[in-house]
Amino acid sequence: MNSAVRRGMVVVLLMLSAGCGSTGPVSPTETRQPAALPPPAPPPAKTFPSLSGPSRTFLFRGELSYRVRDYTKQSRFVLYDNGAFVLEYPSLGAGGYRGGYIEANGVISFEWEGSSGAGSWGATGTLKGDSLNLQYNLVMQMTDFEDAEYALAR
Repeated sequence: MNSAVRRGMVVVLLMLSAGCGSTGPVSPTETRQPAALPPPAPPPAKTFPSLSGPSRTFLFRGELSYRVRDYTKQSRFVLYDNGAFVLEYPSLGAGGYRGGYIEANGVISFEWEGSSGAGSWGATGTLKGDSLNLQYNLVMQMTDFEDAEYALAR
């Protein structure tokens, strides 16, 4: 029995050494990386009408739902008959915020040249007589644009 145990041990050791042994270092097999996708093309730049021609200018009249800051109180909105607009803040010295608009049944949808990493800018205006009530989407509100009422300048 003693020799049978020894033979069994030798067989087990041979199997282990054959399974674990190697002939030397083995280099990893080459893996091909998938081709990198090109970055998505930016959306085409929107072209808006020029700020020219006949227009209507609306001056700040009051806040709609909450207290607004001084720069909003000094702001004005210019709607050009060709579908262009500019929101100006003279106290900030900037050239204004531009874009295009569509007016239907007293409701104005504004499309802006500007944007935010948080999403698209958007605003809706309501015309009633000589008043323009302007309400911004959440993205613009979070960027310090404030809902307000404007009056047509005479």
